[in-house]
Amino acid sequence: MLFGLVIKRTAWCLTWRAWLAAAIFGSAALWALIQGGASFLCATEPVEAQVLIVEGWLPDYALKDAGEEFARGKYRYVMTAGGPLLGGYYLSGGKTSAELAALSLIRFGVASNLVVPVPGPPGWRERGLLHAVAVRQWIAANAPELQKVNVYSLGVHARRTRLLFQQVLGPEIKVGIIAHPDNAFVPGRWWTSSEGVRTVLSELHGYLWMRLFGRP
Repeated sequence: MLFGLVIKRTAWCLTWRAWLAAAIFGSAALWALIQGGASFLCATEPVEAQVLIVEGWLPDYALKDAGEEFARGKYRYVMTAGGPLLGGYYLSGGKTSAELAALSLIRFGVASNLVVPVPGPPGWRERGLLHAVAVRQWIAANAPELQKVNVYSLGVHARRTRLLFQQVLGPEIKVGIIAHPDNAFVPGRWWTSSEGVRTVLSELHGYLWMRLFGRP
């Protein structure tokens, strides 16, 4: 002890074996994320629903298959959810992605009287939440007896989308999910493209955030 300013202490440190074990565990966790991250997020778990809800931002190839899903299923009608378009609405005939998706489904063969567009309010943040709330409000006003719905989404967006609708619609309505394959990248090799890395990591972060904190 030097004039009461220095004291000798004993500290525990990790051995090289511990560092090796941590490296192996971390590598295994990273490999599991790479191999299973996209497939985990691409959830397809439909229920015997009365209504099909289609996200309005989906590309045409996914909307076309959503129309085929509607024809295959025993749905009463299909709802499209989405907010204001940023451009092109003078040509499209719809001012929201919900209305544009509804027009596309009709063009793909769904009867117009069975398509219900549910436009959401404008918003730059938490747009998915705003769209789901608009759907909940429509159901409360027009179909309070509704018990089961399927949500049609795209690729790795699916699992977080289902969780969002489950939280917004509440336990009274059972929510199924259908994920159309995303043509932007190969899910089994998502880490080989910038689009895949950006999309998968963003969706995984959003899903974990919602699981931990309850809302986007």
